[in-house]
Amino acid sequence: MRFVWLLIFLLFAAGVYIYLNPELKSQLLNQTSGLGKSSTVQAYKWRNTRGEWQITDTLPPEGVTYELLEHRSDENILPVPPQLTPKK
Repeated sequence: MRFVWLLIFLLFAAGVYIYLNPELKSQLLNQTSGLGKSSTVQAYKWRNTRGEWQITDTLPPEGVTYELLEHRSDENILPVPPQLTPKK
């Protein structure tokens, strides 16, 4: 029973501390407000001089044709390596 009261007291003390420190409160709110939201990132898909596909976050060399890809920031856009593809 003492453990429950200690836990309640610690939670209450933490709440008072956060309430009395508006800077900490705003930091915590800013960190948690981005949860569940994803932003959009840009990637460039192009072929190098050997004909191999390249996917980069920077523009390819001048004169190279490329495709602009837009994806969510929490999404993997790189292809699966051949070692990880299932055998048929």
